[in-house]
Amino acid sequence: MGIPFRAMKVGWAFFLVAAIGLTAGPLSGQKSTTRGLNLGFHLQGASLAVQDGDPDGGGGAGFRIGYGVNRIITLYFEADGVSVDSEGSDEFQGTWTLAHADLGVRFHFASTLRSWVPYLDVAIGGRGASVKDIIVSGEEGTDVSFSGGAFSFGGGIYAYFKQTLALDVGLKFSGGKFTEVDVGAFSVNNLDIDANSTRFKIGIVWWP
Repeated sequence: MGIPFRAMKVGWAFFLVAAIGLTAGPLSGQKSTTRGLNLGFHLQGASLAVQDGDPDGGGGAGFRIGYGVNRIITLYFEADGVSVDSEGSDEFQGTWTLAHADLGVRFHFASTLRSWVPYLDVAIGGRGASVKDIIVSGEEGTDVSFSGGAFSFGGGIYAYFKQTLALDVGLKFSGGKFTEVDVGAFSVNNLDIDANSTRFKIGIVWWP
């Protein structure tokens, strides 16, 4: 399924309308900032692929807390949650809940005289997935959860409504492995399950 195409189309349409509106006024009155404490909230479409399987997609939300040490570099913590509906195969079906927790650095291509600022992201963190209402070969089974580390990278753009408030549109890719699986009361460690996820985000960021 990948990233929901409808969410991408709506997101980019929203972004373009906002960007046109922002550039309609005098540029001298539309400055931007990337310094200091900033808070963000976003909606997202996401996908998850395990062991080179076909990706399944869903939607969710997240938040970010950051601190801009200068115009270029912002350190941040970000947490995301997504519900992924998977029909899987005839043997395996279930509903995934996917969570990311990222500690990252955002690099801005910033100018205080512009009302738009592109950026790049790199982050490390943890990723977990749980499967509820699992069905194996047509019969209900127990809940299963997976966890492991992840490395993420991506990019995006801010489009400023005013100096301290901006629309944030970004795309982030995460790779890594699920190394631990919990099945009911049992836990298995030192596993090596490849997992790749993609997150397309649309949100608001504010510098209080």
